[in-house]
Amino acid sequence: MKIATRTALIYSILTAGILFLFAYMLYFVSEKNREDEFNDRLGYKVIWRSEFIFDVRINDEKIRELHKRNQKLLNEADISVYNSKKELTFTDIPPLKSNEKYLDKIIRSGKNRIFWQQGDRQYITIQFESNGEKYYIIGSAVDVTGKAHIAEFRKDVIIIYISSIVIIFIVGFLFSYYTLKPLKDIIIQIRDISEHNLNKRLNVPKAKDEIYELTETFNSTFNRLEKSFNNHKQFVTTISHEFRTPLSTLIAELELAKELNVTLDDYKLSIDNALQDANDASELSSALLDFARASYDVSQIGLTNLRLDEILAESKLALLQKNNRYKIGINYTGNASDDDENNYDFHGNPYLLQVAFLNLMENACKYSADKSCHVEIETNPEHIKIRFIDHGIGISAKDLSKIFDLFYRGANKSFEKGNGIGLSIVKRIVEIHEGKLTVDSEISNGSIFTVVFPSKK
Repeated sequence: MKIATRTALIYSILTAGILFLFAYMLYFVSEKNREDEFNDRLGYKVIWRSEFIFDVRINDEKIRELHKRNQKLLNEADISVYNSKKELTFTDIPPLKSNEKYLDKIIRSGKNRIFWQQGDRQYITIQFESNGEKYYIIGSAVDVTGKAHIAEFRKDVIIIYISSIVIIFIVGFLFSYYTLKPLKDIIIQIRDISEHNLNKRLNVPKAKDEIYELTETFNSTFNRLEKSFNNHKQFVTTISHEFRTPLSTLIAELELAKELNVTLDDYKLSIDNALQDANDASELSSALLDFARASYDVSQIGLTNLRLDEILAESKLALLQKNNRYKIGINYTGNASDDDENNYDFHGNPYLLQVAFLNLMENACKYSADKSCHVEIETNPEHIKIRFIDHGIGISAKDLSKIFDLFYRGANKSFEKGNGIGLSIVKRIVEIHEGKLTVDSEISNGSIFTVVFPSKK
């Protein structure tokens, strides 16, 4: 069921319930007013007939004859007269067995009159005095005219009620349809957008309402999707190019060894070159895997309690095992000391943090003439600051704004081999941990990469 139909149906059901309560209350009040008004008239008729019976000196049969004649024309009330001893002295119709109960009730209550109803007939019991004697008169009649009017009124209410529900449903459906029409237009526009025309956007309405906000949200989402899709295409293209270089070199080296090499030393040289190309491809693959892991949604990355100084030490050890010519020193500055147990507590992913620290240490060592990296760690109640300092070739001002872009390599790319992925990985890992990464550098004076993490609360 579509929203327009469902909305109209729910609206109609709710309105029908409210109208039903209103119609029922209206009918109930009308019926109560009819009953009260007829009881008043019944009381007048009973008193009038009682006075007629006691004041006019004619026999009972003549009174009954007059009563029957008037009853056909005026819907006259039937009465039964009881004396103070509850003895029946006059009646138009055979008395009911329940009459005695209501006689006892009016005597006990001391009221002047009481009313009740049995079937369509309404009854009244009144106290009446004549010539110093107390009598009890029970009168009854059927409100033929009033009940006919109420029945007609009930029929009219039912017809109006059903007609109102139909009209309300139609109006509700039309209202829902035109209210939801902008959503239908949005759906049609979205269906026209595919991977081939991600640059297409939804038409933004002029009114600054919820539809406007929804359209803006969709357009913003499409902007991100287009950017992500373009980055993906660029990423795939770049990966293909980056992998093709070492693989092509490896294939060429092996083919050359197969055709030209004749001595054992020549074969060894070809194998060494092939191994180097294979290692380059392996390093590129590992870097891309780390970048993919760093690009996961934060909610999908496992975080645990750890100590940043221990992660730094493990990163240093891993890098020295990879290249024992590197020199790495870690110093604690400011208020930090190696004995402060809680200064370095942090909530993060140990693997990703080690990847980030190892990349920063390796870059510092690679681009320094003495292959060294100096690490300073400083803590305070607000943050943990780690500086990676080298005295290498430095980074030009032109390259500083681009060094965190994926696959970007600056003017110093001829100094050391690389793939332009490492700093992109580092930046993403730092952002995942709600940190900030900055760099200061001067040509020939080295660089300082600063990572600032919020302290664990």
